[in-house]
Formats: sequence, C-alpha cells, structure tokens
Amino acid sequence: MCVTGLVLARSGSKSIRNKNMVLLDNKPLLLRCLEVMQEAKCFSSIWVSTDDDKIAECAKDGGAEVHYRAQYTAVDKASSLCAVQEFLQHHPDISVVCLVQCTSPFIRAGYLHEGMDKMQSGYDCVFSVTRRHLLRWSEGEPTYPLNFNARQRPRRQDWDGDLYENGMFYICKARLIHEGLLQGGRCGYIEIPHCDSLEVDSPLDVIIAQSWLTYCQQENGSQHP
Repeated sequence: MCVTGLVLARSGSKSIRNKNMVLLDNKPLLLRCLEVMQEAKCFSSIWVSTDDDKIAECAKDGGAEVHYRAQYTAVDKASSLCAVQEFLQHHPDISVVCLVQCTSPFIRAGYLHEGMDKMQSGYDCVFSVTRRHLLRWSEGEPTYPLNFNARQRPRRQDWDGDLYENGMFYICKARLIHEGLLQGGRCGYIEIPHCDSLEVDSPLDVIIAQSWLTYCQQENGSQHP
C-alpha cells in the first residue's frame, strides 16, 4: 500500500497574508507540520502541493517533495478535494492519501499513527475531530434549539457534547477521492483534545497559538503543549 502524506499550501490567503508561512517560535507553520509528518514515519512519501517558490523552498527544507499545482486549484474558490484530485492525476500509484493541514500547529505524530492504524484495520477514511459542548440554535427568528431540549438544558458535565471536524487531517483511500469524496464508505475518526485543535485562520489565532506555546514552555519546558 502506497501511503502519501500531502500538504496543500497555496500562496494566497485572505485572512492572513502567506498564512502557511506564519511563524510560531520563529518557525514557519509548514515546516512545523512537515517535521511532525517526518517524525510519524508512516508515509511512503511526503509532498507539498503549492504554487509558490518560497513555499516550495520551505517544503524542501522540511524533507518534502514538491508538486507545483495547476493554477485552477490555487484560487480562493477551489476546494481541497479539487487540489487532491489534481495531485493524484500526476501520481496514479498512490493508494492512500493523508491530507494534513499545516495551519493546525499542534498536530502530533501520535495522532497520525492512530489514524493509520484505523485505516489498516479496514476503514476507508479516517479524519480528526474535536468534541465541543456548544448549544446550537437555528438561524432566523423565531429560533429554536437544534441539539438540546430547552426544558432540560444539559450541564457540561452531564453531556458528552458533539463531534466536529477540526480539519487537522483526513486519511482517505485514493479511489474515494477519484469518486469526488474525502469521506465515504466506512468512516472512522480520531478525537483530538481541545487544547491541540486550534486552527490558525486569523491574526488572533496566531496570538493564541504563540501564547499557548510560550505558556507550556514556561510550565514544563516542552516545545509542544
């Protein structure tokens, strides 16, 4: 089974300029991600799909191979699925893709191992989720509760909460991607603790991520929370 780790890292970003290259502890998010993927040692190859020479250089510094993606996959409206499909057109030998989001700065090698273990036990796709204890309401007025009974509002300690995709990674058989799916067939998930689930998508997220790293280093000397 040819298992490839893939990071999509285009140059454009409306929320943060050059988001994939934002520095945490003076290290680009992309490089942090690639180091964890290398540490996991569960991929036949690791690739970065990009449209930018500086990102490509960073990818090579992290030991990854570079795929220069087609321009139609690097525009704001292009989906991740579209970019993965375009990548696989050039690499038909790949049977499983692990799509890793480099803007999830607290990914761990162990999470990737857990996901690959599930894939080897018969799943068609495995992805990362986070448990949230949020009371959801419908849009529009009058509004009504969607995931709880207003007459019996649950206490946090009495409620398991809901599982949400956090985007950290998606492991998927290539045949599903060819069918236009990142998730399908027998689906499994890896539950990621809330403290590791931050996604860097705004300047505030960068501040929070750096503050959390600094706090953890001060508390236990760890480079990682």
